[in-house]
Amino acid sequence: MSRHGIHRALPAISGRRKAIVLSVLSVTAVGGITATMMPLIAAEVPPITLSAVADTTVTQVPQDGDNGIKTTLASCPQLCDGNRNGRRDAVLEFQVRGLPADAVDVKASLRVYAWQQFSSRVRAHAAQGTAVGAGAWDYRPALGPVLSAVDRVAQGYNEWDVSAAVTGNGPVTFALTQENWNTRIYWASRENAKAAIRPSLVLTYQRGDRSPTRPPATTAAPTTAAPSPTRTSPSPKPTRTVSPPAPTTATPRPTPTVRPGTDVPGWRLVWSDEFTGPTVDLKRWNLRDNEGRDIDKGCNVDDPDNTFVADGVLTLRAQRETAVCSSQTRQYTQSYLDTIGKASFTYGRFEMRAKSPNGPTDSKGLWPAFWLRPDDGGKGEIDVVELPGGASLHGAATQAIFYDYTPVKQDQRWDFPTGYPGDGFHTYTTEWEPGVIRWYIDGRQVWQRDRSTTPWFDEAFNKPFNLRLNFQVGGWLGDPDAATRFPADFRVDYVRVWQR
Repeated sequence: MSRHGIHRALPAISGRRKAIVLSVLSVTAVGGITATMMPLIAAEVPPITLSAVADTTVTQVPQDGDNGIKTTLASCPQLCDGNRNGRRDAVLEFQVRGLPADAVDVKASLRVYAWQQFSSRVRAHAAQGTAVGAGAWDYRPALGPVLSAVDRVAQGYNEWDVSAAVTGNGPVTFALTQENWNTRIYWASRENAKAAIRPSLVLTYQRGDRSPTRPPATTAAPTTAAPSPTRTSPSPKPTRTVSPPAPTTATPRPTPTVRPGTDVPGWRLVWSDEFTGPTVDLKRWNLRDNEGRDIDKGCNVDDPDNTFVADGVLTLRAQRETAVCSSQTRQYTQSYLDTIGKASFTYGRFEMRAKSPNGPTDSKGLWPAFWLRPDDGGKGEIDVVELPGGASLHGAATQAIFYDYTPVKQDQRWDFPTGYPGDGFHTYTTEWEPGVIRWYIDGRQVWQRDRSTTPWFDEAFNKPFNLRLNFQVGGWLGDPDAATRFPADFRVDYVRVWQR
């Protein structure tokens, strides 16, 4: 709303009548200005309290172990407990959401709990990077400017004004650095069993426009059915009795976007499949057929109904249909590709851009994945990503490594801060180097394993591995139910491999 001034020319009025008229006009003018300015006064709204999505202690002391899973964070100066290389910084990451477009006067307060009081100055910095990980010093986020400081740590919650770092919705990371008091201060982490003392970010703001907020009108995207691929020369197929297919909606092609570049600083592209041909490239991939495994409920089949390329996208399709494979009758068919004997790599950067088929109500028992296994078939497995379905699983992506299948393994599930893997195409990347493996989702590091976190790291990850891309139905995470939707499509935009 714009302000309006009052501009009037008064006729020549003398004496008391002029004073009376001026008084009336003054009152009217003030009232008019006040009434006009009322909509400009910002409306106060309740605060937003956010929990940390990740936190860790970055440390110069490898013996600290995996700090990303501990119930406490720590801070300490460079000289810490007698160790001249003992610095520790507490790093916390939040996903800011809920700020409207017309939010003004945004204030942000970082609140972290300490069990004891200390005569120590602790500073809060903006940080560039993530709080996901074990806390290895070499991978700590870059520190930005000091946002604020507390000159004495209180028992209970301590607060820092971090407003300067919160400019809107999205991820934001902070680091607490300890200026003095050369022993560790412990803070409650997001993993602490007591929810009341976990870290939080409290946002307050005002709204500059009281007009009601309406969601933007949306138009449903047109859907076009993917063209059926041309069948190649017949290969042996499992005997099957196909039940009537469930009604399906044609899957839209991904929204046209600029493909992520293949030129990655420090890496050279050594292998890729952009899926631009008419069929699966059998010079790059093996397509498994007539295979039934004891870990799932489907038959892996080499059939263009289950694996096909169209419009630059590879589709791995799972179907509810009776099939016989490995002398077993099963109720589902599925797709499994690998590069055994065609491509293998010792170390590298492995990336896939893909769309999961899984939604919250119709995906129980569906399990697509991109992973690596050693050529010798022995110890070791690297899961770039697993995307199991179901109400409690569809919103996250799993990263994992295996020593063997007893199982000795380490894994984590990373919840998407907004959205979920099936809401569109997302990029999943793993960088495997001597002594360390890092995982990224949409360019953001979400996990790391190294020699300090994994005693068997060098034994398992020092030899050539091949690629695996498959869509499994059923298994130890659950089997499909009546609500599971078939056909279900796992759609892959590309697979790329770089090396140093």
